[in-house]
Amino acid sequence: MVPMDIQTYKPSDKNKGILDRAMAHIESVPYRVSLRWLFYRLLQDGLYKTKDDYKDKWIGLSSLVRKRSYGEWRPYTLVDDTSGMIERVGFFRDRMHLEENPKLVAELTEITFDPFYEMDRYSAIGFEARAMADQFLYYTEGINLFPFGGDAHINFKWEIAKHIEKVHKWYGGIPTQFLYFGDYDKKGNKIFEVAKKDIQKWCKYPIDFVWCGLTKEQAEKFKLPENPDKPGQYQWEALTDPQAKEIISRAQTCNRVDMRLIKAKIKEGEGVTKDYRGRIKKALESRLSGVDDD
Repeated sequence: MVPMDIQTYKPSDKNKGILDRAMAHIESVPYRVSLRWLFYRLLQDGLYKTKDDYKDKWIGLSSLVRKRSYGEWRPYTLVDDTSGMIERVGFFRDRMHLEENPKLVAELTEITFDPFYEMDRYSAIGFEARAMADQFLYYTEGINLFPFGGDAHINFKWEIAKHIEKVHKWYGGIPTQFLYFGDYDKKGNKIFEVAKKDIQKWCKYPIDFVWCGLTKEQAEKFKLPENPDKPGQYQWEALTDPQAKEIISRAQTCNRVDMRLIKAKIKEGEGVTKDYRGRIKKALESRLSGVDDD
């Protein structure tokens, strides 16, 4: 039975148009999106006029329709913030390492290989907009992600520094680069500069921090809307999905992230996992067949 508040809720024609357009944006991309990302799409569509509409109008409307499950809207429609490192680098160095650890293999549901043992540098990705984690997950592969969510907490920056110290030893001392994506504004630049200073201070080894976007040139190229309260400043969420994809992909290529090797290692892990599961299934069927014969 549909609750009464859902049955009786009817948005105004104007809000219905906004909600329909928002849902179209949600369905246009292959990953979940955030409240703020949707707002910037609607702002560029002209359905909202200023950034103040985010707090004054959009948050309330979007919260209402999600709580009441209006139309296709549900409480889980939009992505929650992600905190902490998103670890995606494979585990095993190679097949020999795999064969040397049969007990460990038996405990894993997926067998993965680490491509950085074969690279000349270790790469990690950090980004300011924590709620855009799904976008970076989709357009990057096999690379550890560090969502800042604005000003990164001291403990989070400490963990990044210690993580880089560990991987420096694992990979025999190869250089580390930290590719970063954030808003092109004073706040975004400060977040990056403070994090860079703190992380490097707490890490024993040098880190090459690279600001990959947004840049003024990228904002002008894509004709992004300026922050109405701060002319000349732009936010990452104002990018369309193809624009964000272009910036992320180009950053990896320009900074010598060997995506072909990463993809090859991912495919190799999938093949070994499939083979391993097949052998387990065959052994189990054989054992069950022996029980039946008895």
